[in-house]
Order: sequence, then structure tokens, then C-alpha cells
Amino acid sequence: MVDGHLQETALEVAVWEALQRVIDPELGFSLVDLGLIRSVTVADGRALIELALTTPLCPLVGVFEHEIRTAALGVPGVREAEVRLVDAPWTPLASAPWRRWLDETT
Repeated sequence: MVDGHLQETALEVAVWEALQRVIDPELGFSLVDLGLIRSVTVADGRALIELALTTPLCPLVGVFEHEIRTAALGVPGVREAEVRLVDAPWTPLASAPWRRWLDETT
């Protein structure tokens, strides 16, 4: 079903855009720009967002999960949202390319 696939792709893009507004309060940048959001998939109105942490015992994990879930559920067409922590080390190189360029020029 091509239409369903296109709709899910559009929802994934919309979730990415919503997550752009989720800011790390300590660093002041979005989780997307920091490279902490590793993936977004949407199927049957259910969003699955994979999140990496800057440190294994990040004290903000609960805040991040709540904010991510709230942002995803704010997208029309998303009925459920799950945040899954990934066991992948985060490095500054995971951040968005424009962010790395900005850091190199300052």
C-alpha cells in the first residue's frame, strides 16, 4: 500500500520536526541537533523514537523521555509514542553537520 507508506513517511518527518523543539536544558541545543535522536519510525499511528544519551547515567533521561513523547504525541496522526534508549555511545561527531561546522569556526 503506497499511500499508507507515504503517510507514515510524512508522519516521520513531522515527528522529526516536532523533536527539533526538544532542547537539552544543560547544553541549550535540540536533541536532534546534538545527534541524540538516532531514529524515528512510525507505523499504524505508533511512533518509535530511539534516543542515545551523552552519558550512561544521564540525570535528564526521564525529562528527555517525557519531552520526546509529548512532542511526538503532538503530531496529528500519532496515537502512541515510545522512547527506546539505545546502547550506543554519543560523541560530538554525532551532532548535526551544521553544528560541527559552527563549532569549528568559533
